[in-house]
Amino acid sequence: MNLYQRPAFVRALKNRPAAEQEQIRQRARRVAEVLGHPQTHSGLGVRQFGRYFEFRVGLQVRCLFLLEGGGLHLVMVGTHGELSAYLRNNG
Repeated sequence: MNLYQRPAFVRALKNRPAAEQEQIRQRARRVAEVLGHPQTHSGLGVRQFGRYFEFRVGLQVRCLFLLEGGGLHLVMVGTHGELSAYLRNNG
């Protein structure tokens, strides 16, 4: 599955520490590899919120993504509160 980054994701990712950025990228690649195999992605914290999905990176950081056109589109990265605010404004 192809992996795409939306502008809001890129902006939010730049505000994260370098080590955390790499963790986020690794987790995103892993989610793209195993999506569609529930037994495999169960440990990644993938959850659905309407048309959006999220996965967790550690305890605090979450990434919001969409599945469109056969690809995984990374939409936003942040805390639970930041993602909730994004969904309220862009839901």
